[in-house]
Amino acid sequence: MTQQTSENIHPSDRRPPAGARIVVVGAGFAGGTFLQSLPPGLRRRGETLLVDRRAEYVFAPLIHEVATGRLHPDSLRTRIAPIDGDLPYGFLRTEVTGVDLRQKTLLTSSGAVKYRYLVLAPGSVAASPPEGQLGHFQTFWSLDDAFRLRNSLNETWRAALAKEDKLGGLTVTIVGGGTTGVELAAEVAVLFDYLNRRAVRTPDAQMRVVLLEATDRLMGWLDLYFHEVALEELSRLGVEVRLNAPVTAANEGGVEVDGEWLPAATRVWTAGVQANPLVRDLPGEHDAAARVRVSEHLTLPGHPEVYVLGDGGLYEHPRLGHLPPTASVAVQQGPYAARDVGLRVRNGSEERRRRPFEFFDRGYVVSLGPESAVGDPLGIKLKGRAAQALYRSILLYYMKNRRERILTGADWAMERTLGRLGFDLKSSAFSPQL
Repeated sequence: MTQQTSENIHPSDRRPPAGARIVVVGAGFAGGTFLQSLPPGLRRRGETLLVDRRAEYVFAPLIHEVATGRLHPDSLRTRIAPIDGDLPYGFLRTEVTGVDLRQKTLLTSSGAVKYRYLVLAPGSVAASPPEGQLGHFQTFWSLDDAFRLRNSLNETWRAALAKEDKLGGLTVTIVGGGTTGVELAAEVAVLFDYLNRRAVRTPDAQMRVVLLEATDRLMGWLDLYFHEVALEELSRLGVEVRLNAPVTAANEGGVEVDGEWLPAATRVWTAGVQANPLVRDLPGEHDAAARVRVSEHLTLPGHPEVYVLGDGGLYEHPRLGHLPPTASVAVQQGPYAARDVGLRVRNGSEERRRRPFEFFDRGYVVSLGPESAVGDPLGIKLKGRAAQALYRSILLYYMKNRRERILTGADWAMERTLGRLGFDLKSSAFSPQL
């Protein structure tokens, strides 16, 4: 994420307190909703401390629209602590280096912080390509990744306009047919169509978007309906979807799939996520993505004072099985943990009237470009423009504040007028990174 200089950091960000009753690591979906849901008596300085390495929060679900120039990056950025320091709870901007569970101490680069209750919600990181392919792919998980991809797309577009295109110059290969890969593939395909139709001159090179999935279906953890609609819409957009197509080799010129060499100047890895390193080092049972198993109260077994929320916690629902690392899970875990902590503090008994975490499956919505999406809200199957309208309304609802909602809505409304940020249609001149 973009880091701000030290002169822009409020002084309270730099002074590590000795401790707090509740220490929260991470200001994302789980950590943010936890803080919003805490009882007012606990949501104040001296009682609750937020720790995050960033000065700003980025609304990550829409970074694929930044990569293709549909959204301005500032529309998705919100300062965690305003310049005037107007936060009800404490905030320490620092890097967390570990947890001393025995001493109930959070270890940071600014010093040790004692806690009574610790809420770990540091999010996840992009899974890396396998050994031998590392360095030949761009990952796609952060705003910096979105900038990197946008610059790469613009550079290859410029080269093609200047007749400097090499083999595979306008081919984008996306590895991983999960929700991130599907949404990104649709966005890039729409971008190529936009550039081709509106540029003063068009390149001779073929513009291709290839989505590679190692299994036999897209978004395999969702209902088959998502796979079927996505295949249909991606095909309409011109995306080449290859199933049962694991990548066996890669270099700076392309990728190898099932013995076939596919030239591609832009190669993006979207095949999965891993738990944050802070979670990986916790004791207990971990899954293949390094998520740690948590109890029915979302706490670390053997350490009931430590909650692990969001992408880092492996929770097995009695009916639904292991819950996926999604925002829809995180925004329900945050409020639950806040109520649970409030109950424990108020009653002085850790077990009195406590209920296990219950997840309500509201369904999912996946974008398939600016004009289409697929979803199953409350079990109702939707696709096309109606699903896209639902997708946008849900994301606007979960944004941090009114400023983000207004700016993002304005970007969407003005897209046809303002064009694509970072892509110059009138010449081959490079548009600077915003």
